Amino acid sequence: MSTIQPELITVLSIKVFKAIQTTTDEYLENPVNPDGVEIKIGQNTALNVEAKNIRIRLNIQLEAKNSESELLGLSGEYGLEFQIHVENLDQFLVEKEEKTLIDTKLGGTLSGIVFSTARGIIYERTSSTLFKGVLLPVIDPNHLLGHN
Repeated sequence: MSTIQPELITVLSIKVFKAIQTTTDEYLENPVNPDGVEIKIGQNTALNVEAKNIRIRLNIQLEAKNSESELLGLSGEYGLEFQIHVENLDQFLVEKEEKTLIDTKLGGTLSGIVFSTARGIIYERTSSTLFKGVLLPVIDPNHLLGHN
């Protein structure tokens, strides 16, 4: 397994392709500050081996809850796309079941970069809304890859 060399990783672009917040009429009639937010996160990754590029899409769903963990009628959905170039990508590719995959070392590193960047974007996007700012939790980046 190769060593991660940060200087060989370049974030080419970050795009927000979905940013939706919705409220029910009931919530708008009686808005209350959320006591918590349920967060669901999904990730989709695509490779362009020849160009040494990786596309990672994060899908984040938010549901505001009260102190009894009941839904308030305030929700959000965000989609973020990251284009990343890894100069030595070929050193981190593994073949599994006739698929080309990124090994967990590079995958975890990229997930950490993407998720921490998404944390700032989501906080900024929700800070001036009825959510009053949502901070994504600190997680093990390998959980986004489906590894523990």
